[in-house]
Amino acid sequence: MKRVRTEQIQYAVAQYLKRRQYVDTDGSLKGAKLFQSTEELAAGLTVQTESGCANIVSAAPCQPDPQQYESQFSRLRCFLSETEISYAQEVSSLLYPLFVYLHLDMVHCGLKGAVDGFYVRFHDAFLHDAEQRSVVEQLRHVVTAQDVAANPKLRSFLEHKYVVHLTEPAHSYLLRYLQSEDNSALCRVLSTHLQVEVTASRRTEYQLYGTAGGSMAAPNSISASWVGVGGAEGGEGVEVPAGIPQNEVALLALQDCIKKVREGPPSLTTICFYAFHHTEQMLNTAEVSPDSRLLAAGFDSSAVKLWSLRARKLKARPHQADVSYIHLACDVQEEEVDEEDGCGSEIKMLRGHSGPVYRTAFLTDSSGLLSCSEDTTIRYWDLGSFTNTVLYQGHTYPVWDLDVSPCSLYFASSSHDRTARLWTFSRTYPLRLYVGHLSDVDCVKFHPNSNYLATGSTDKTVRLWSTQQGQSVRLFTGHRGTVLSLAFSPNGKYLASAGEDQRVKLWDLAAGTLFKDLRGHTDSITSLSFSPDSSLVVSSSIDNSVRVWDIRNTHGGTPADGSSSELVGLYVGNTSNVLNVQFMSCNLLLVTGTALEKTEQ
Repeated sequence: MKRVRTEQIQYAVAQYLKRRQYVDTDGSLKGAKLFQSTEELAAGLTVQTESGCANIVSAAPCQPDPQQYESQFSRLRCFLSETEISYAQEVSSLLYPLFVYLHLDMVHCGLKGAVDGFYVRFHDAFLHDAEQRSVVEQLRHVVTAQDVAANPKLRSFLEHKYVVHLTEPAHSYLLRYLQSEDNSALCRVLSTHLQVEVTASRRTEYQLYGTAGGSMAAPNSISASWVGVGGAEGGEGVEVPAGIPQNEVALLALQDCIKKVREGPPSLTTICFYAFHHTEQMLNTAEVSPDSRLLAAGFDSSAVKLWSLRARKLKARPHQADVSYIHLACDVQEEEVDEEDGCGSEIKMLRGHSGPVYRTAFLTDSSGLLSCSEDTTIRYWDLGSFTNTVLYQGHTYPVWDLDVSPCSLYFASSSHDRTARLWTFSRTYPLRLYVGHLSDVDCVKFHPNSNYLATGSTDKTVRLWSTQQGQSVRLFTGHRGTVLSLAFSPNGKYLASAGEDQRVKLWDLAAGTLFKDLRGHTDSITSLSFSPDSSLVVSSSIDNSVRVWDIRNTHGGTPADGSSSELVGLYVGNTSNVLNVQFMSCNLLLVTGTALEKTEQ
């Protein structure tokens, strides 16, 4: 019945095409199928999959153009050498086998002139490695197919596939490049002569990788080997490095060492201290940018100052659009030349507020800066032009604190008006209003997943809010003074709070209970910060000390000064006040404060 109906439909279509005066409609429809069996459908999907963009390596043809070999290989080498992406070095392991196989392919096609130019231009890059140099030097005298057949080592290149191991991100990086331009010659070699083994994840630094002889290889090294056409390993005189742990005893010893490091007492962090001198204008806040390039400070004079922490002056970018001048391709862009002795300066003054600046906060990519002030406003400063581009208004009283969400999608503020507010950078009005505290909201902090927001208040409580719904989901009580600082652990399990009662309290967010109460400071605590692995919490205080606490275990007795046993580090500087502590990468702790000025006798 299905076949009869199909023939009727095909006949109706043929009659319609004839009325429209289409030629040879019977021939065009002859053999056409309006339905497919399960086997035919599966075969069609397989063809589509194998010829898709993801498999561009196995689907690209190669035309015998003498110039395409040199141009495509040169373009790939320049692309990998100029980029700063970490995957580029991993993909660079393909350059040597590509050079060999492109040379042999040109010999096979009889392109003698192109072979000589290709060899002379690129062979120097492969003379540093002894094994590669021996093969490259043999290619110098190979100009015909008979020369290749007479050379056993070069013949093994054609009889076996060269295996290169790439991680999944590096393989995706390679495919994106191959799809960007015409790379038909490279794709043909990759499909015919190379076998790219893609690993699901990058090797970690805790794994052992050694050769059969017991020597160790770098954790991120690329291992290459040969396999036969049928998949069996082979190749004459080719050493195949092992890619899996060989020594189980060494592996167990390494795991034991890792366990001891994790469970043992932590190593003290490296501290970098930035001290401000001659702060007659009353310094209120200081913060270092996430990329450690800028230092921002807010003063009672309503000014925000920026310092460069690199050996380069701060210089505003030129305006992107200048309607009075049209740049042509032949023009020399003199304003883009970065001169050390140009018009830049070591300090930039940002003016716009009409009251003391209480807090500054950098975006996660360090492209912008937020500041809040007694004038009830929040301002966004573009760090490319060092100008104020957005003014956020909504609070009715001074704004005490700011915090930017981990991905810089939102920012939150806390104010003397007893509220905290959620903002987005594209709107000048708040998106959410968090009401519940009975007094000033002095500090605010985003949870690492951005779904929750913590606030500390003069009413001696800490509240945890749902960012989207605006409801209070946790209420932590126990402080005996104003809460001045908050910090979430990077793993999202704990919240640290501190303030005028000189105690650091750690709260278990899941249970909603107090986890630890750390004592030791003798004055109000101004700032808190967690280490990247969530094992350490650092606190700074007006008592001019910075204390490091290990929240995992107790590794020692009670210190002589009566501090909690979790104290593992105490740093005291020649300062009058420590304003801020920030954990950066590589276990580096940045501390900012005001220097203790010497009194004249």
